[in-house]
Amino acid sequence: MTTTAINSKPAQGRIERTRTEILNYLAAHGASKVSDITGAVTACKDTVKVRLAELEEEGAVRANVPAGERDRTTPYYSLTVSGIPPETPKTVITVHIKYATDGRLTLAIDDFPGLTTTARSFIDIPAAARQAASLQTGQPEDSYTVHIRF
Repeated sequence: MTTTAINSKPAQGRIERTRTEILNYLAAHGASKVSDITGAVTACKDTVKVRLAELEEEGAVRANVPAGERDRTTPYYSLTVSGIPPETPKTVITVHIKYATDGRLTLAIDDFPGLTTTARSFIDIPAAARQAASLQTGQPEDSYTVHIRF
């Protein structure tokens, strides 16, 4: 007889992914019923119900109808303050115009000495600075907030 070890890590990953998908859906769409949430996440209706019950017990979501009174009513679930997904903090970088010639602005990024980039217009400065910082550090461009110093 052979035995097979059961690895619970993949299942745990699916559980967390479903919980995150539910929280993100509620954050984007507001109060919703189970069928709406099920249509937007990668899990079946029964799994969504179980995860919502867990999230409700933890205080991350709440329903407009108490658990004991849901016989023939459709509850709408919404986030509580503790259920709002955390926003990833952004790194602030400061940039200034080093010089302007031939329709190009040469930018110096104060947080990375020696790092310069160019932009065609004032509006393009934040994107150019984020891209240069991203290439320098390997972090995603959207992880930076740009402050322009004059």
